[in-house]
Amino acid sequence: MENQQRNFGTWQLTSIMLSSMIGVGILIIPRTATELLHQTGWLGPITSALIASVAVAAIVYLGNQFPGLTFVEYMPRIFGGAIGTLCVFLFILYQFLNAGTTVRLFGEVVVTSVLPQTPLEVIIITLLLLVMFLCCHEIEVVARINELLIPFLLFPSLLIPLVSFMNADWHNLLPFQLESWKNVMKTGFNTYTLYTGYELLMVYFAFAIPGARLGVASMTGMSFALVVYVITVVAGITVFGYEELQRLVWPTLELVKVTQRAGWFLERFESAFLAIWVASVFTTIGNMLYATIFSLRRWFHKGIRFQQITAIVIMVPLFFLTLVPQNIVELFSFTQHLTKVGFLITIIIPILLAITQFIRNQFNKGREVNNEK
Repeated sequence: MENQQRNFGTWQLTSIMLSSMIGVGILIIPRTATELLHQTGWLGPITSALIASVAVAAIVYLGNQFPGLTFVEYMPRIFGGAIGTLCVFLFILYQFLNAGTTVRLFGEVVVTSVLPQTPLEVIIITLLLLVMFLCCHEIEVVARINELLIPFLLFPSLLIPLVSFMNADWHNLLPFQLESWKNVMKTGFNTYTLYTGYELLMVYFAFAIPGARLGVASMTGMSFALVVYVITVVAGITVFGYEELQRLVWPTLELVKVTQRAGWFLERFESAFLAIWVASVFTTIGNMLYATIFSLRRWFHKGIRFQQITAIVIMVPLFFLTLVPQNIVELFSFTQHLTKVGFLITIIIPILLAITQFIRNQFNKGREVNNEK
């Protein structure tokens, strides 16, 4: 293992987790959450948070068990060489595909909302160049950027849905009646990707300073994301109603437009929102791709030069990958397929790792007790 400094504090880990989770998903969550649950759609992000929390708890356990190590090192130790290596490969591949999807979604939003005359390729290349520049530096730079940008992300994430309540019709939340618990669970599984990004902690936890509180960082990040998503869904339902939400491609962006028309003091509120949102997406994609490239570096036991070359080379296939979906319908379809695969990578594998490690610890303790006797 490389001898790198561990200098991430609790707040920096919290910043990384929050920045990784809140991204493109916030623009579509009111529509996704109300598709099956209708006026009780706010239960969707709560259910998905419960699902994701189990995996987060597993990752925190693994982080405490293997201080200084990333998933690249401890997966083969827990699962054995062959299965562990396969899991490492799947994790890296998933992050690569997920980053490509997020970049394309980002490009679609910008082209359809503020820069309709700008080619999609130009927007994607600009973002990828910024991320590539980030990936050419050591991992401390990632922590500093997340820490620097997180205040600009936190305040508007809460402000925008709260301000949109000026146009709320609270009767849209009624009647409070659950038609099917099956739909609640299905919506929870469909929307758990709102919180994906937490799995990157299997990389960043390795750089936590001794004494850093991994559990506090994780739960703080999850709690804040949960609050943001729930009030965003409630704002969407109360302003538009669940029927209208199904006709909106980017419902949260429409919330911002409605707020502006209602006489909020900022002119061009939509542009201000998008400017802040760009910073949010940049940190999401940056953290994702950095973890991917850094994992390759650790996997092949290379140094910063390998990481810089990989960061440059990997952007070429990633750019072409983002252009594979021919339209927004194909893009959403691809995202749904990736969500199903991601459930294995981000939920099942961390939980199985933690359970296996826990059983192994108990077995070793029992054997030590027998030896002492």
